[in-house]
Amino acid sequence: MESFELPTSIGVSGNEKAAKDILSRMWGKRGVFTCTVGNTMTSTIPGVSDAGDTPDLTLFTPAADAEMLVLGRTVCMKGIPINPGGIPTPATLTMAALQLSDMPLYIVNGGTKIKPNLPCFEVGGTYGESILTGKAVSNVHGCFEMGKILGEMLSRTYDFVVISESCAGGTTTALAVLMAMGILKENLVSSSSPNNPKELKTRIVNEALAAAGIKVGDLAKDPLRAIECVGDPMMPANVGMLIGAAKNVPVIVGGGTQMAAVIAAALALDRTILGNVVQGTTRWLLNDPNSDMKRIMGSVHPDLPIAYVNMDYSESPYEGLQAYEWGYIKEGVGCGGSSVAAIVQSAGEITCSDLLDRVHSIYRKLLDI
Repeated sequence: MESFELPTSIGVSGNEKAAKDILSRMWGKRGVFTCTVGNTMTSTIPGVSDAGDTPDLTLFTPAADAEMLVLGRTVCMKGIPINPGGIPTPATLTMAALQLSDMPLYIVNGGTKIKPNLPCFEVGGTYGESILTGKAVSNVHGCFEMGKILGEMLSRTYDFVVISESCAGGTTTALAVLMAMGILKENLVSSSSPNNPKELKTRIVNEALAAAGIKVGDLAKDPLRAIECVGDPMMPANVGMLIGAAKNVPVIVGGGTQMAAVIAAALALDRTILGNVVQGTTRWLLNDPNSDMKRIMGSVHPDLPIAYVNMDYSESPYEGLQAYEWGYIKEGVGCGGSSVAAIVQSAGEITCSDLLDRVHSIYRKLLDI
């Protein structure tokens, strides 16, 4: 669709022609948003994750994010999920996108230690062990198959599907899976902190691969085994959903470097879905100097397109939101994918300015709570 032009609220990276082709087929159509929550005990290793005020509180973050999206408040914990320093969860932007677009929302329980207090799609997963065990995720094949069925079900009802995640510690597990598959040979993944603990994550991943008896690239053709050894329980459900849905409709994979592992695994299992997959993320993640989303996606497949929302919090009156411009958070809870989807579903009528206004409204209410 050569005449198709995107609004300034959305930018594209990678294969621009593929991005426009996929987005044009969703333009003005009806989508559905899903968020798969999961816990990995990897997140409780000190220094690995800032997705919670303390390492142990990272286990509450996925459930709290899901409750925020569905209920507008948290039930599993007091307050709202924050990073050290009081920076709010990216679910605030996801909430804004879903409210403005009136897009249906479903939570998928990939496997949690702290379960959200709300109805979820269950795929038979349990929370993940630390990847240092070399045996991180159980029932991977069963969760994958259930996710595949769910993706197929949603694709029969909606014109496009958005899949996303909330799983603290997930950039470390993503790095481990991408290295086990040979997609990466060095640490290019992001962090919710501007001080990306690259050395720590690399050491943990190397120890995890050794514990599993895996060398870099050993599992290039067996991504589910890679997830079983060094992944997290968000992954098999989302890999299945991506394959199941993308056989029939376009899919926005909402998220950053965590979701690159999901895309890599899905393409290793079924390359035919390539023309129906676009990553949806944020300007903050794409411009992160401490990671390299473009190189990661190029390593997964050179034709994989990225669409990103051009959100800017620099003029926000709230310091907690301004922190996104300083390198904190950047992505999560499908905030980039949901924003791209909201703009696309509205055929460009929803803008970044609209999203920012709604984020401010949501944030003010949360501060009162």
